[in-house]
Amino acid sequence: MKNIIYQYWKGDMKPGVEYSCKLMKEYADRIGAEYKFDFNKTIAGNVVNVPIYYEPANPLVDDSFDEYDNVMLCDVDVFPTEGLSDNIFDLLDGEDAGICTEPKQPYFRTIYNSGGINSKIDKQWADRCKQHWGVTYPVDEKKRPEVFNTGVVVISKAGLAKMKSEWPTFQEYVNQMDGFPKFYRLFQDYFSAFIHLPGFNLKRLPNEWNCYMHKVGSHPNAEIGDNRPDNAKLVHIMFRTADDWATDVLWRITNKPIAEWNLPLHKEWPNDPAPQNTNSLVNQLAAINAPK
Repeated sequence: MKNIIYQYWKGDMKPGVEYSCKLMKEYADRIGAEYKFDFNKTIAGNVVNVPIYYEPANPLVDDSFDEYDNVMLCDVDVFPTEGLSDNIFDLLDGEDAGICTEPKQPYFRTIYNSGGINSKIDKQWADRCKQHWGVTYPVDEKKRPEVFNTGVVVISKAGLAKMKSEWPTFQEYVNQMDGFPKFYRLFQDYFSAFIHLPGFNLKRLPNEWNCYMHKVGSHPNAEIGDNRPDNAKLVHIMFRTADDWATDVLWRITNKPIAEWNLPLHKEWPNDPAPQNTNSLVNQLAAINAPK
């Protein structure tokens, strides 16, 4: 089998990006796969008018990937756990593609509204996909649209051929989603929609292959969303500014419990830092009225 792991980055090089690429290259070597990293190239951007956001999906428009049996798309904020040698390409068994869900996101999108991303808009987006392309988008037990994360995706040769011949172009999708918040016009929702087209054979990958770390909520109730199971394989560190953190810090987040992270941040994190002027009348009143 001829397999390849693909990563992409545009912008100034960051220590976290460099570290992810290093670890993913080492992982590729361990499982006998090829590895490719594109830096500050424009490929997908030549066929869609949404800069940067479709570049991680370059294999869907770059014919040089057609020769591979399987292609893995991997974001540059994803890190393999120490010594990972389980072969992600072995997870596909005739399917066109494999991807993990974000199992808690349908709930979070009912209580938060970040950048216009919420459950109500999710449903409107799913309806648009159904009306225009015949996509039957899956929902959870409470009828909330599921959320799939393209930080880790595996695509077979047959699946890649279907994407190139049967899916709408990036630009066709972007045009059809005009009027939706920007998030819904980007690659993650493009991919999430069309893996549910009739005739596309999707595999839901076990969630240990994309354990996402993120900040849940905002000050003064923000928490760390740690979705790592005991058998975590690939850890998706989605904290803002994390690509500027030292490699040893990113290693600890990937492999250690939260109590051992020792992040290079203010002690209130993941909340915003406390106001410097704690004697102001506003802050005194806030402290009095704060939930006990």
